[in-house]
Amino acid sequence: MKKILKRTGVILLAVLILIGLGYEALEPIQNLRYANLKNRASAYTEGVKIGVLGDSIWGNVQDETGVAAVVERELGVEVYNCAVGGTQAAHSWAETDQSLAVITNQVVYGEAAYDNSKLNQAYLDVDWQEMDYIIFSYGINDYFAGVWCEGEDPYDTSTYAGAIRTALEAWQEYAPQATYVLCAQNLTQWYSYGKIAGNSDSINYGGGTGPDYVSALKKVAAEYESVIFINTYEDIRIDRANGPVLLEDGTHFSEYGREVYAKNIVRYLAKDLIAKNG
Repeated sequence: MKKILKRTGVILLAVLILIGLGYEALEPIQNLRYANLKNRASAYTEGVKIGVLGDSIWGNVQDETGVAAVVERELGVEVYNCAVGGTQAAHSWAETDQSLAVITNQVVYGEAAYDNSKLNQAYLDVDWQEMDYIIFSYGINDYFAGVWCEGEDPYDTSTYAGAIRTALEAWQEYAPQATYVLCAQNLTQWYSYGKIAGNSDSINYGGGTGPDYVSALKKVAAEYESVIFINTYEDIRIDRANGPVLLEDGTHFSEYGREVYAKNIVRYLAKDLIAKNG
């Protein structure tokens, strides 16, 4: 009986240690799997070009710690980062609207670009028909602006899903050689008196909660073949414990958070490259 109790005590102690360590206990295993995945994909990354249209998650930081730079370094590809901070997928109807809906009209349909040197219109200088992957990374600003997730008209570009769907079909026809990647937004947090007071799981600005926008994007991705959906919201599950480490202001990723986010993108792209060529 004493031996059984002793054995049970050892097992319980081991379980408690693992629970206490949490993700840190699994990190070496995760890093090894990631390294192996990168190594396998490296045989197919030469000459691969990736074009990015999105908001501040990609656009705010353009140095070596930015998302695009980390993806380039980790995967050994060339990234054309045309993300613009503060932009959304849906028409914003601002005088200098740089939403995905407007960019699509400019690039795909040749509408006149804005005559404003202060605007970042780098997307006009990219040969999108040479891209192997084209990433759309929008959602946070649609969420903050209270843009409806979906309307009665599935192609209503004043809604989040409608703008993504309309753009995706237009771009697939314009640049059919590319694989399209839809990146969902991350969870955001709000602070009050130095403490987390709420997050996008429950706060609704008029168009839905954070998960509503993620679900809308996932639904659009499922409607088309060969579209990669990256569920950032769930893949990088931000909570009270890790939020201050992953996010620098409750919305945007810290330097460490950008690395975690970028490596998550790399995982999906590496898997796709291996599936296509391996």
